[in-house]
Amino acid sequence: MILTRFCTMLLAIVGLVLPLTSAAATSHQDTGGMPQGTISKNQAGMMDMSAMMQEPHHQLAMAYKQNLENFAKALRDEAAKTTMVNPEFSRDAVSEMKRSFGLMQQHHQDHMKTIDDKMKAHMSDMMKQMEAQDSAIKEALAGLDKEVQNSAPDSKNISNYVDAILKNCDMSKMHGEMMKDPMAQPTDHKMN
Repeated sequence: MILTRFCTMLLAIVGLVLPLTSAAATSHQDTGGMPQGTISKNQAGMMDMSAMMQEPHHQLAMAYKQNLENFAKALRDEAAKTTMVNPEFSRDAVSEMKRSFGLMQQHHQDHMKTIDDKMKAHMSDMMKQMEAQDSAIKEALAGLDKEVQNSAPDSKNISNYVDAILKNCDMSKMHGEMMKDPMAQPTDHKMN
């Protein structure tokens, strides 16, 4: 009897909550579930850099970049232990690195849609630099992917590709300069 009442109440609650969650999910589908809005501007009329860094797509892009770096470091550490890296391990790591890189680029592109033209013009040198780094990462990932398809992936080749990826992932100098003086143009930090 108590179990029957409990089940009836549980079904009634689920019947009330399910349509509400469905409606909430539908309302977020148009924006991909990401809050949309404008990024605040500073006194000079430029977009606020700290607010730009907190934009949801930027946050996700940075999380995927960190994921790429974490898998690259795990693969590098494994390669340092032996002359021949476990093929299954290396393929799984590279697969995740490629997935993370693709999602990082996707969210970066979505982030760029939130930035006004004035800020894009201000950041054009940095954007060119980031494009060059992305190209170098893409090239190193392609070489790494080819290497791990071998029956006995060479640890030295893997280390070289991973080092190139990690070197080009390092954006700390660019971000540090932009955060110190958002009006300053970034200096050249070519990584390749």
